[in-house]
Amino acid sequence: MALTFENDIAPIFSQWVDRMMWRLDLSKYEDVKANASIIYDQISQGGMPPPPYPGLASADIATFKTWMDAGCPQ
Repeated sequence: MALTFENDIAPIFSQWVDRMMWRLDLSKYEDVKANASIIYDQISQGGMPPPPYPGLASADIATFKTWMDAGCPQ
């Protein structure tokens, strides 16, 4: 089954959307798609989410990468 933003990607970030102010809206497909490579760099290198929040699970990072490599399907 193909990954989609609504089903697979938005839930990864939903836990922080209400708690933090980001430079972009992680709940909006257009913002995440336009910044996917920057987001991937940040989540894979531990820069996002920032402390004191724990980093994403490796499975979530892999899911994001797969989605990004597939062209960021909506």
